[in-house]
Amino acid sequence: MLMVTLTCPSSVIADEHIQSPSQLLFCHENEQAFPWVMTVDGESQGLDIELLTQVSQKLNIDIDYIALPWKRCLHHLELSKVDGAFAASYKQERLHMGRFPVTLKGNLDANRRIHTSGYSLYIPKNSDLGWNGETFINLTGEISIQNGFSIGDRLTALGIPVVEFQGPMANLIKVKEARVAGTALQTDRADQILKQNPELADAIEKYPIPISSKPYYLMLSFKLVRSHPDFVELLWETLAEVRDSTEMEAVQADFYAQHN
Repeated sequence: MLMVTLTCPSSVIADEHIQSPSQLLFCHENEQAFPWVMTVDGESQGLDIELLTQVSQKLNIDIDYIALPWKRCLHHLELSKVDGAFAASYKQERLHMGRFPVTLKGNLDANRRIHTSGYSLYIPKNSDLGWNGETFINLTGEISIQNGFSIGDRLTALGIPVVEFQGPMANLIKVKEARVAGTALQTDRADQILKQNPELADAIEKYPIPISSKPYYLMLSFKLVRSHPDFVELLWETLAEVRDSTEMEAVQADFYAQHN
């Protein structure tokens, strides 16, 4: 169980007396994580960026972004070289790297997630490999994942032989080349790659039963939490409110319309 001592309630009312930093620096993965975050001509874009932009406007604070390999992003968070890292799924070993949002009772607060995303199995067309919601069927060989991604823990716990490659494209190519039996990737980003690459889509299909669906978070540095304890709670609370707002719903609709 995740237990953390809170300095203020999980529901924080915006107050002009809350001390805020003048600027924040967040890191995100340097791979194209459609639709959540992508780097286009050196600029961070995507639905998570749109969400955080609205949050920054409501809190009247500037947020800068840096794209890094995911493990390095988390290491920068641990060293407080950045104020936050997104989007991070919950893993026990990440608790020493930074703070997840928690409830008053100290439990992980999924209501203050940045988004929800899932993993799916991608296999060669006409493959006998399947997934029944609990384990793989007719698995002969290895399942590939992205380097350092949390889905590897679940597959390893199931006794599945796992191999890691950098980036979703590399993993899909391994499937196409029959170097692995299949790959477990974040659904939204893998679907977008297949849509944009007909040569891969002709050879690969997504298994209809998802492997998992779970919340992802904006983790914040211990330095920021110590220096601005009330502000970080307000930040997470505002993020949740904006995420579920009609304004953000309109932003999402426009985003997907532009990327059809």
